[in-house]
Amino acid sequence: MSSHATSDEAMALYTRGERFHRFKEFAAAEETLRAALKIDPSFAPGWDLLGSVYQAMGQAERARASFTEASGKDPAWTVPIEHVGLLEYSLECHKDAVKALKKYMKLGGCDQSVLLTLARAAFEAGDCTTVLSVTSKILANDEELYEVWEMRGLCQAMTGRLNAASVSLNMAISLNPDSVEALNKVGDLCYEVANYMRAVDFYGPSLTKNPGQPRIIFRHGTALWFVGRWSEAIPFLENYTELAPADPKGWNNLGVVIREKGLVKRALECFTKAQRIDPSLEPPRRNMETATDKQAIP
Repeated sequence: MSSHATSDEAMALYTRGERFHRFKEFAAAEETLRAALKIDPSFAPGWDLLGSVYQAMGQAERARASFTEASGKDPAWTVPIEHVGLLEYSLECHKDAVKALKKYMKLGGCDQSVLLTLARAAFEAGDCTTVLSVTSKILANDEELYEVWEMRGLCQAMTGRLNAASVSLNMAISLNPDSVEALNKVGDLCYEVANYMRAVDFYGPSLTKNPGQPRIIFRHGTALWFVGRWSEAIPFLENYTELAPADPKGWNNLGVVIREKGLVKRALECFTKAQRIDPSLEPPRRNMETATDKQAIP
């Protein structure tokens, strides 16, 4: 609690207010704390507890004002700043939450759950610099938090630190093999550097856990094609053309794997669909010529 000294009468009222708050008698708590603050308007804990009462009552603006008042009465006390940050996060005001919780951390606040909220808020706000700084601090105390590794890895990927991202995301996957987001991101990192065999290793488990991902279905089927696993690629690309029939790339890639299976007529139909959707797309035209030549061989 704040080091502020207050009168016995104000402290007695504060103690009663604490009890009312604990037993969810919020109207009584508000009245009692208001009485305490009338006696001692500079009593920071009274303002902070009043903020918690208002928050419990669903009065966010009054809660914010009370927490801010508490912080102003005792600027070195981290608790009301923490409460402001958590309130802003609960309201999805992520940038405001980051601002408050960074101040909390600067003043020496180090509660892991609060720092985790800061990392989440910064991630939602797209503030990768803060995410990387805070997750480093969190992981120094606990390396077993998969969510922290995941946020860290995603931010490293977004800022071009691909090797570090791969390490962090693999840590996230090892701690939580069900993390679809981490599986997809590592798969993407592999796919984008043409390591299709490894991409398949991550996209496959991701689709097992969540089959309804058109982008991943397309990439998985395409990666299977690139590593020569034609038969396995076909159902994924068929599924993709059902989910995204207006994407010419899906029809083109399906046509290629079907052609490799010797189904030339069907492949030609796929290439034709791709060309109709986007006549400017070059691969379907070339693939149609190749399939036509193959069909013409006696």
